[in-house]
Amino acid sequence: MTGRSLVVAVAVVLIGGVGCSTQPAHRPAPGTLPAGTAELSVNGSTAQVTDAVQCESIEWMRTIRTGNQSSGVTVMLSNANKLLAEFVRFHDFDGFTGSYDRHLQGEAAVAMTGSTYRIAGTAVGFADAKPTKRTTGPFELRVSC
Repeated sequence: MTGRSLVVAVAVVLIGGVGCSTQPAHRPAPGTLPAGTAELSVNGSTAQVTDAVQCESIEWMRTIRTGNQSSGVTVMLSNANKLLAEFVRFHDFDGFTGSYDRHLQGEAAVAMTGSTYRIAGTAVGFADAKPTKRTTGPFELRVSC
């Protein structure tokens, strides 16, 4: 084999090896979600995952919206002194319409892992199954903006 043939053969092997190599899939750290996704559950339902997430910040207030016009959740968080949920509002989400409002009704706790918020608590509202009876239900949201 000539020197030129050897160089060509080595180049073909190297290029072929590079073309066949795969990049490892990016996996979020434990307890976090990929940016722009959310997991939501209310009243013990199986968590629903969505990538319909909109986040907006004005000074220390952050508004997070998931879902669409007919079914979704809106959250307002404050980070003025410490991370707090000001409100969580469910609009026909999994058959539940209701809210948590700080100082008014329900309860909620907020934690953050990386860029993922975890908001869990109870909301007061109405379920499709009994639309005239007020109910209280647990909720959990994990959202990454």
